[in-house]
Amino acid sequence: MFTQTIHRDKISNRMGPPRTISTLVIILTAMTICVVSGWSVLTPRCLPPGRILRGIATGSAAAVAIVGAGAAAVVAIDGMAKDVDGRRAVAAIYEPPSGSMDDRVVLVTGGSSGLGLETVKRLAAAGATVVLTSRTEAKGRRAVEVANDHLLRRGKLPTRGAIHNIVLDLDDLSDVMLVPSRYEALGLNRDISVLVNNAGVMAIPRREVTVDGNERTFQSNHLGHFVLTSALFPYLSREGARIVTVSSSASYFAGPDGLDLDNINGERSYGAWPSYSSSKLANVLFTRELQRRADEAGLDWLAAATLHPGVVDTDLWRYVVGEERLARMKDGRDRLGSLALGATRLFAKTPEEGASTQVYLAATSDAVVKGAFYEEMSVKADLPWFAKDDAKAKALWDASEELGRVRFDLTAAAATVGGAVADVDFSADESSDASLVEDNDEDLE
Repeated sequence: MFTQTIHRDKISNRMGPPRTISTLVIILTAMTICVVSGWSVLTPRCLPPGRILRGIATGSAAAVAIVGAGAAAVVAIDGMAKDVDGRRAVAAIYEPPSGSMDDRVVLVTGGSSGLGLETVKRLAAAGATVVLTSRTEAKGRRAVEVANDHLLRRGKLPTRGAIHNIVLDLDDLSDVMLVPSRYEALGLNRDISVLVNNAGVMAIPRREVTVDGNERTFQSNHLGHFVLTSALFPYLSREGARIVTVSSSASYFAGPDGLDLDNINGERSYGAWPSYSSSKLANVLFTRELQRRADEAGLDWLAAATLHPGVVDTDLWRYVVGEERLARMKDGRDRLGSLALGATRLFAKTPEEGASTQVYLAATSDAVVKGAFYEEMSVKADLPWFAKDDAKAKALWDASEELGRVRFDLTAAAATVGGAVADVDFSADESSDASLVEDNDEDLE
């Protein structure tokens, strides 16, 4: 049994801007994001709802910018409602005690940057053996160096446990199925106590298709993790295992009818933000159905949960504006973009704050509410009805098995210890119009 601590660091000195300034920031951010996303002139004729909706359906950057800016404003206003004395309250930073994760193995997808890397650092500091995944070997090695240097500087380099890296490309399901053998090659000879499904992409402006023929946002954020979870299920610790999947409050905006299973791959229409919202709703429904099936199979050692980390200042915005433009925004070469980025950071969480809920779910000694959705380290009960749609969750599971070309049978997987569970046919489909996608770090809001 291990204990938990919540560390609040210099709250009085890290409060956000006053409420009036925050309101002005929201307006300014909305305007500048629209311009940064490709508008040189804003005129009334650009704004009719029908035009915006048509733009979203076709992936128009301008239309997506309006919706994205509006969504950011809604989130910021929601954050201001939680202000203390008119200022943004700094979120608690959860740090498991040193030694509390000894003898536990944690696998974190997308651990090379952002929330994933912060999760790796904090769990390793608590004594866990952490396996991070990255898209390339070089990025993984660099992340291990960064994490170890961070722990050394803070005097928290654990005496037990270590940080390892393996390659994972969620956009290639054949590569996902190689993860078990890569894990075995590490020679840890230990079960996985926690699987953190953290990696993902956000709001890709135009529809991209993976080598498997699936829309990239859907596969990176949901389908790849579905297949990965099935492949690693036999390696989970029977003494108690957790599967933590990072979702987002964007799941609330998937649509009035919830997840559209006839368009999960953007076959009928594609929009950057609608696709992202749908993939995040898929995370919630997957977690719900995973826990239901585990309970039905009598696997009381498994606890699955999902979460919203908050609006976090990470590099996920590269998917919206592009990596080159984001670099210019960061170093000041794109002055207008830098202004928008700076305005966003006034109400966004830091990665240290944003990672706290997933670190909490991975490490807390408290019982995790099975199948629940967490926010700020507590269960969020008032979810939209479509996030609790059990029939849709089951249908998504069936569709994921078909698209992922796996049979995820929890009972059979639980009966297997350290071995493949899925009969997979990854032969090329000559009728597929799949195209290769460019290399990017995994990360998640």
